[in-house]
Amino acid sequence: MKASNLAPIKATVRPLDLAQHLFEVELAIPAEALREGAVAALAAWTPGSYLVRDYARFLDRVRLRVGKQETPLEKVGKQTWRLPSSRQGLTLRYRVYGNELTVRTNHVDSSHAQIIPAATFLYLEGQLERPYEVRFEGFPAVWKMASALPLKQGAYGAADFDTLVDSPFELGTFRSRHFKTGGATFELVFTGPHNGDEARITEATQMIVEAEGALFGGFPFHRYVFLFTFSPRLRGGLEHRDCTSLISDSAAFDKPEGYFALYQLVAHEFFHAWNVKRLHDTVLGPFDYSRENPTKLLWFHEGLTSYMEHVFVLRAGVVPWSHTAQELARGWSEQTQRPGRREQSLEESSFDAWIRLYKPHEFSPNSSVSYYEKGELVGWLMDAALRAGSGGQAGLPELFALLWSRHGEAGLTDVDVRRAFAELSGRDPGPFWDAWISGRADLDPALVEQVFGLALEARAPWENLSFQEQGDPDALRRAQAWTGLVLASNGPMIQNVLPDSPAAEAGLSFGMELLAVDGWRTSTSAEALRWLAQPGPGAEVTVLAAERGRVFQVTLPVQLSPERTHRLVPAAKTGPAQRAAFAATYGQPHPAPPRKRGKRL
Repeated sequence: MKASNLAPIKATVRPLDLAQHLFEVELAIPAEALREGAVAALAAWTPGSYLVRDYARFLDRVRLRVGKQETPLEKVGKQTWRLPSSRQGLTLRYRVYGNELTVRTNHVDSSHAQIIPAATFLYLEGQLERPYEVRFEGFPAVWKMASALPLKQGAYGAADFDTLVDSPFELGTFRSRHFKTGGATFELVFTGPHNGDEARITEATQMIVEAEGALFGGFPFHRYVFLFTFSPRLRGGLEHRDCTSLISDSAAFDKPEGYFALYQLVAHEFFHAWNVKRLHDTVLGPFDYSRENPTKLLWFHEGLTSYMEHVFVLRAGVVPWSHTAQELARGWSEQTQRPGRREQSLEESSFDAWIRLYKPHEFSPNSSVSYYEKGELVGWLMDAALRAGSGGQAGLPELFALLWSRHGEAGLTDVDVRRAFAELSGRDPGPFWDAWISGRADLDPALVEQVFGLALEARAPWENLSFQEQGDPDALRRAQAWTGLVLASNGPMIQNVLPDSPAAEAGLSFGMELLAVDGWRTSTSAEALRWLAQPGPGAEVTVLAAERGRVFQVTLPVQLSPERTHRLVPAAKTGPAQRAAFAATYGQPHPAPPRKRGKRL
């Protein structure tokens, strides 16, 4: 039977106790789906967030209703229940708890309901192609509903379970704005109070949307929904096929940088409408929702998207180059000093996302990299490599445009990406991949300077001191000191010990508390760091520490700090080719050179 002819599963969602974050789901399952019985399952994860979250832990009271009688359903796995055969269809009911406000989890309370389908609706094993109809009943009468799914006769229709999972719902007293461009309609849904300007956010979103649509020659949909949620100290985004969920800090908009961060998030998640939701590794769909679906291409889907978000906010003119330069320089500083860069490649980071990136431990900075953060910088280098090989005619944007025209939604592989790189650059992709994608070579800024006329200046900690501080021998000495300890922000607890550092050689480790340094009591991280730096390079400090109730003392040498931060500035000599390449990628004129220059990397 064709999927279009299958009888749908009819889902009804009702509140039970919004103050207690409880709601109920009722599923009416047609008889044709139960001729030989079936197994109902809840997804263990949601696409775009590569971690098994075991959503079944939020679900209980699963029962079968026959007439007026309800009986518990047999559970046969951590997230599966066995259904008997039936000639008349069956009705299931269960309770869901939703009190985790992220883009990946349900959150319901007296102010709104965010329903994440993967965490909410059971599917029938082997019947993912069966359509769904979703209704909401019993919620406050003043609440509105938003979804990318079409609404017909009071029900939201999903062609199959994959479509349903890709379509979150927002219910509440949200505000809405709309715009049309490129033959598509865009809806912006704003939930929660904040100190921003929604008209300003809408205008910037339209400019970003138009910049991205221009690259691909239009939009692969007729309607798209942005779900904006505002809550204190939160940030996140999750892409979907025809919508995206975005969470931002409610108080972020008292300064321009708060808007810039949100615009980058918008650009990132909207770019996923092509990269990963349609143009995707063949492993990433159709999905197995019961387990991990590993891929080596998350550096391509997420890392390069993290770079392209900078490209599009610049092309749209909603973020200044000065902010982007700071972001790229900050990322470069963090990645070039992360010990894990020599331990894990981008391909390895991608494949192990399920067990490492989303489940970090204390040693993770020393043993791994992020395919987001390092992938962003490798995207920058790939853009430069493509421009260098093509004489400035093609960069990373053109690579994506080529892949989209060639592969569309059919799926692609690493071989396809390499082939497109070779075609546009005229160069063998092997050395680039061997160095920075499948290999662990240190990032090289020379290509960025050669192609874009941008130099990464490396600055030691003491070079960042004020003019007065640099003339103070004591301040200079303290700024030069380094022990390899990274302390937590909430107290003098060791958060990390850098490999081969004085602290590592002295036996200090994660979770230990620093009680005193050279006899000085240290009750805060700032106090501990100040006394660790006081003697300066070449001296020693005596540390009194505690671990699991045991107090001990160690002596460790203080060394000259190897740490460097970076500043991205125009190169000393920038010619027409570099200026043209910069404008071709970023859609802006090359930045003016600074008056004063420092030490170059």
